[in-house]
Amino acid sequence: MNKKFSVVAVLGVLALVGAGCSSTTANNTSTSSKTTPSAVTTPATTSNTVESQDKLDGKWKVTTATGDLAIYNKGVLYAFDGKAKLTVGSGALVNSGDITAITDTSFSVQFTGMTTTSNYNYHFDGANLVIEPQGSNQVLTLEKQ
Repeated sequence: MNKKFSVVAVLGVLALVGAGCSSTTANNTSTSSKTTPSAVTTPATTSNTVESQDKLDGKWKVTTATGDLAIYNKGVLYAFDGKAKLTVGSGALVNSGDITAITDTSFSVQFTGMTTTSNYNYHFDGANLVIEPQGSNQVLTLEKQ
């Protein structure tokens, strides 16, 4: 049972963090074969409008997920600590990282133990937060907790 749980746990963490990994970093503008150049953007480190960025702060829970590995994302918690840190996961499967760049429509996170920065697009649909990992077909809808 423990071995089975460990395999599921590892797959869950990979689904959470790995899905947000993009082949684009601030110093590298190449894209993988699955990604079109227009789908991956490198966010600026700051923005003139802070309203959207400030709305990210707090705890959010994935209520619906579509795309690859969607089943592993439902119920996952995202906790934004201001504009500095993001913690993703639930239960024993939690990873956190530093937000390295943020704009009104995207953010990048360097998760602990990962060598690649994870890049995300986001927007608000009413009171819900919608996150789309860049280079992925996933769409995550989150409710504020």
